[in-house]
Amino acid sequence: MKQIEKPSNWLIGILLIPAILVFFYIILIGSSPIWAIATICISVSLYLATLTFFCIRQRCYRQLIVNYIVIVLWVLIYLIQFKFI
Repeated sequence: MKQIEKPSNWLIGILLIPAILVFFYIILIGSSPIWAIATICISVSLYLATLTFFCIRQRCYRQLIVNYIVIVLWVLIYLIQFKFI
């Protein structure tokens, strides 16, 4: 599978750090404040936008599809965990 070269995928992954930290905060307090959901949405949106830009530019379509599937599964797990579905 062809992967993006510059910037490295782990550098783009730094955009997900706020989402992960807020997710752990939500688990600790046991509720989902609006600002936390907004932070997660913004962080994931920036990650996907940046990843999409670099994957399309470098023609790494398979990596792009895999990352989108992982994010969708991550959202489903979040929704199932907190019984929003």
